[in-house]
Amino acid sequence: MRVLSIVMTVAITAFVALGTAFAGPHGWGREGAGEGGFHGGRGFLRVLEKLALNADQEREIASILGKHRDDIGKTFTGMAEARRGLREAVMADEYSEGAIRQAAQRAAEQEEQAALLRARIMNEARPVLTAEQKDQMKRFADRHAGKMEGFVDARLADLDEWIAEHTR
Repeated sequence: MRVLSIVMTVAITAFVALGTAFAGPHGWGREGAGEGGFHGGRGFLRVLEKLALNADQEREIASILGKHRDDIGKTFTGMAEARRGLREAVMADEYSEGAIRQAAQRAAEQEEQAALLRARIMNEARPVLTAEQKDQMKRFADRHAGKMEGFVDARLADLDEWIAEHTR
C-alpha cells in the first residue's frame, strides 16, 4: 500500500505540474503569486484528497496519469521554455515586436497542447469518478474561476493604487 501511495503521489505531482502550468498563464509575473493556492502546485492534490477516492479509483487514476507521464513532462517542459522565451523577449534591452509576437505564439501553442492533454486525461479519469465526485470537481473548478476573477480585480486595484500614488 505504501508503494501505491508513492507512485500515486509522483504521478499526481506530474499532473499538478501540468495543471498549474496552464492555470497561471503568466507565471513570470508577480513574484510568489499564488503560493499556497492552485498555482502553488498542491491544488490538484488537495482536490483529490477532498474527493475521498477509494483504493480502486486511486489505482485507476494513477494508471491513467502514468500512461500520460511522458507527455505531461514534455508539455510542462515545453511550456516552461516557451514562457522563459516570452519573458526574455519582453525584458530584452531592445524592443522587438516581432520577437515578442513569435515568443507569444510559441507560448500560446504550448498552452493549447497543455489544455488538450489535460482534457484527454480528464476524459479518461472522469468515468472513474462517482456522480458526486464529478459534481465536487465542478464546484472546485467554479470556485477556482471565481478566485481568478478576484485575482484579476485585486491586481488591477493594486495597479490603480500605485498609479494614483505615484502621479500626485
